[in-house]
Amino acid sequence: MNSAWKRQLIGLGLVLFVFFYACDASRASEAAVVQKCTPTPPASEQYRYDIAFLWFDRIAEAELSLQPAEEPNRWQATLEAKTRGVAAWITSDRAQHNASLMQLEDKGFFTSLRYDSNILKTKDGQKRSRLKSYLFDHQQQHIIQRVNRNGRQKEDVILPMPQEAPNDLLTAFYNFRHGVFGPVVEGAKYHIPTYNSKGPNDIVVEVLGIKQRPRRPKFPKQGLLLKVQINKETFDTDNGIVYVWLDEQGRPAQVVVEDVIGLGDVRGTLQKKGP
Repeated sequence: MNSAWKRQLIGLGLVLFVFFYACDASRASEAAVVQKCTPTPPASEQYRYDIAFLWFDRIAEAELSLQPAEEPNRWQATLEAKTRGVAAWITSDRAQHNASLMQLEDKGFFTSLRYDSNILKTKDGQKRSRLKSYLFDHQQQHIIQRVNRNGRQKEDVILPMPQEAPNDLLTAFYNFRHGVFGPVVEGAKYHIPTYNSKGPNDIVVEVLGIKQRPRRPKFPKQGLLLKVQINKETFDTDNGIVYVWLDEQGRPAQVVVEDVIGLGDVRGTLQKKGP
């Protein structure tokens, strides 16, 4: 197995989390942008997902949670993903921890404060780690990029913050769920401002109608289907397209990262037995 699919096991877990709250259809379709609606206080939550590709089922597991942070009006979203069974041995017990520290504003939307991505694995009996952080300094209008490899801190990189405040991945989609970028309705298209080491960019989300749905991969007719366009290098895909199918309860019952290099489609499923 190559390094490309290893990243997908983690990346797919992120996509699952990204849209879990995006389509509480009965509420989101009626909501105006969050600045014009009554804020709904977030609640602590935890969920688990199975990840599969090709003929391999449940080759990895992702667990996510949303919890209040120690300081008032601050919340932390976390995602932990790890391979299991034979895959764990092949991938050197690879695991990844992603965390987003967010400020809950008075108008009900989140502001990114810090985003951490920590990759852990064991190679030749040695524990290896790579922690990459983005610290969003809204007062100074810059972003601090910080990298630590195996305990060795690299020099910080200071990046200019764009005029439209960027969202890290997890913060972006919580805001999407709250209607910051507009009500979630069939046929709508959304541009979500984000940021990476290459600079400002957008994540594009479309809510597909029945006639817009692809033949492959195939999804049930009921529910909602989201098509997400992400930088293709993010998940090592040919086109950067991710599909998320939400069932009639608004849950992401199927998630497909399309055309992963060397793998084809990578699939994710919400576990039937939740916590």
